[in-house]
Amino acid sequence: MQYSSDRLQEFSTYAFAELNALKKEIAKTRRVIDMGVGDPDFAPPKEIQGALVVSLSDTEIHRYPSYQGDISFRNSIARFFLNRYKIKLNPDINIAALIGTKEGIFHLPLALLNSGDISAYTDPGYPVYRAGIAFAGACPIAIPIREENDFILALDKIPDGIKLLWVNYPNNPTSAVVTKDFWRELVEIAHKRGFIIANDAAYSEIYFDKPPHSLLEIPGALDVACEFHSLSKTFCMTGWRIGFIAGNEKVISSLMTVKRYLDSGVFRAVQNAGKAGLDNYWAVSQDIRDIYAQRVQKWLDALYKAGIESMNYGTTFYIWSKIPERFESSVDFCVFLLERTGIVALPGSAMGPAGKGFVRFSMTLPDSHIDAAIVELEKIAL
Repeated sequence: MQYSSDRLQEFSTYAFAELNALKKEIAKTRRVIDMGVGDPDFAPPKEIQGALVVSLSDTEIHRYPSYQGDISFRNSIARFFLNRYKIKLNPDINIAALIGTKEGIFHLPLALLNSGDISAYTDPGYPVYRAGIAFAGACPIAIPIREENDFILALDKIPDGIKLLWVNYPNNPTSAVVTKDFWRELVEIAHKRGFIIANDAAYSEIYFDKPPHSLLEIPGALDVACEFHSLSKTFCMTGWRIGFIAGNEKVISSLMTVKRYLDSGVFRAVQNAGKAGLDNYWAVSQDIRDIYAQRVQKWLDALYKAGIESMNYGTTFYIWSKIPERFESSVDFCVFLLERTGIVALPGSAMGPAGKGFVRFSMTLPDSHIDAAIVELEKIAL
């Protein structure tokens, strides 16, 4: 008897799950310093926590929410976009709440693609892009992004005949960021060739210099694009499961049709907490960025001292590092680090074939742990 579908065969393992299993095994013999998964280690701002607590006393808050999200939450998103990006969005048609952006990213291909349609995504990248395309019965095509182009998508490499293009800027795992001119060119290409752009903007508010641009700032973008925003990284709310999609009204309408059969919306108390975060964005976001900026620079300095070529382009809490030449693969280097130092890094190959030869370090752990990792790193010869 077969207990799983054929489509599950190539997805029987998940990179982050395998990393966690290896980490547990190493932890039996030594201290583990986890720089693997991007999961913020400190609590959301008090404004967010307080809004959740206050909401729980409202009897109505515990009933089924709107599939699209409470209008008060969507209004806060619209105000955030107007203040942050100078974009005017209609909260009734251009915005919808998500149970974290992961579920929206996975379900969007079900809403937009037919069996056999072609969808492309940048590589290395979040594994859910490819998985969502494949589970929808469409054809996923990876577009490698290269160091020589600062990990920015080469627009002439976009395949012909695609219906949906996934991009992710600011980028995970490389931290690469694009200019407004890049978005302008991409929107023009999408208009000419008739495909939808979906930008995963989960890290748009983790920056250390100039704030990144939104794809939706470009005139005409709302005709061909949507953007996914996560409160997980912006406000340290990974376990709360809340995010949103903004953009083309037809794309959002199609996604909402799928979601009506899959979930019952975001808990309204969590929406109120998300609203508090967005309404207080300018007061609380800089402190979070300052913490990550200090951590990123500290670990970059340590890697440089150890002779590990590394980069961060001024966004995200990730550092993208080249493996030393004596290691055959990124997995080999990660195993070496675990066994010799207890440091957990994510093999670049877990993010796609183009990640071969790199590893990703996440700065979502206390400063004392980073200090301990620096001490361990100094003990080994690379």
